[in-house]
Amino acid sequence: MASVVTSSPIQNISGKFSWKEKIAYRTRNGRTHVYAILNPYKGELAESRKAAIGIFAEAVRQCKSEMQDPDRLAYWQAEYKKHLKRTKNLAPDSRTKRYSTLRGFIIASISASLKANR
Repeated sequence: MASVVTSSPIQNISGKFSWKEKIAYRTRNGRTHVYAILNPYKGELAESRKAAIGIFAEAVRQCKSEMQDPDRLAYWQAEYKKHLKRTKNLAPDSRTKRYSTLRGFIIASISASLKANR
């Protein structure tokens, strides 16, 4: 397997180069991954899928506002530290997810509360 290290001014890349492109780029945790989209679904979304997308979008909006408030950010940082301690020695087959970023943890927590309230 080859490894390429470039001295490019581009630190990360995401998305496609054109709308017809079948190759998508994603950067997560500082590493860029390339995905081939072979058979993209082009039909209508199901109502349940639209609801899930709406919940996620609302969670992202709330996360942004929570992270801009210093008091709420301090609360979430404390909760995230507790989460990392709880999930430190989890087995790989555990049903509990260990979030690698504070933002991901906040979005997941808010999504869970939004789903519970519906």
